[in-house]
Amino acid sequence: MSETFRSERTFTVWQYTVFHHGRLLLRSSRRTESDTRIDLHVAGVSGMFLRPSYDGIVIREGTAEEVRHVTSVLGPEVFRHGGRLHVIGEDRLTGFVVGGPLECHESHSADDAPSGFLHMPPTA
Repeated sequence: MSETFRSERTFTVWQYTVFHHGRLLLRSSRRTESDTRIDLHVAGVSGMFLRPSYDGIVIREGTAEEVRHVTSVLGPEVFRHGGRLHVIGEDRLTGFVVGGPLECHESHSADDAPSGFLHMPPTA
């Protein structure tokens, strides 16, 4: 299992849009004025199962067994465009996203400021 992101911070499903190639944004808000916010972005989303928020998050590549499980539930078309399985959970699946690469951006932007990811061309 290859870990792609880890943080002890709380992340919330901030935005999902089917427009612009299915984009998902998870956000960890700033806790103080001097703190940063972290945006996690996946474009080309073709399937997902998420909780509204995660207190601490580990995102890793899905195993072959997890890919088979997601395919058995959602059908093979979920991986038709070469999507990657991003699993949330260190040792068990607590959520997943099928889509393009996971992208991360940390900034001092206000929590209600738009994410730069949602104005970018799709990466998937």
